[in-house]
Amino acid sequence: MSEFPDIQIWAKRAAAAKREAHQILALHEQAPSRVIILEKLLSRLSGLPVDIQDYFQEAASCLEMNFLRAAIVMAWAGHFHVYSEKLYQKHEADIRQIRQKWNFKDLTELKEKVVEIQILEVGKDVKFINNAQLRVLQGQLSTRNQCAHATLYRPSLNSAIGYVDELLRQTIKYISP
Repeated sequence: MSEFPDIQIWAKRAAAAKREAHQILALHEQAPSRVIILEKLLSRLSGLPVDIQDYFQEAASCLEMNFLRAAIVMAWAGHFHVYSEKLYQKHEADIRQIRQKWNFKDLTELKEKVVEIQILEVGKDVKFINNAQLRVLQGQLSTRNQCAHATLYRPSLNSAIGYVDELLRQTIKYISP
């Protein structure tokens, strides 16, 4: 038995009140509480390495705090980490054959020497993704770049939630058999 049963009771009540408040606020379009819809998806990442979970959990936290550009950057970082890892695991030999001028000893060095757009494109060339998927990823990378670099782009809460949600879903597809 705990020394502080009253504190445990109040902590449970506070957690329940927070959940209920999020459910009520999630009905309002501009309320950051709408992020609660991502919690189910985030739970599907359990079992992945902690760093991957952290990218998306941090993206969700950024959405809740209305740091929309940061949320987009973190979601892309998590997605690209998994994308490049799976691409490399399945197609390292193909990449080396198709891009003979790329000189790298491992995935880390590949990501340091080759820009993200080229890594996306080689994914299509080795048939890891198709042309339609490449176009989607190119658009998502463009959005990430607008958020990560000095531009006038300011995403809305709706577009940021949609971006994080979509990248989370794509990432789950890479890790699910």
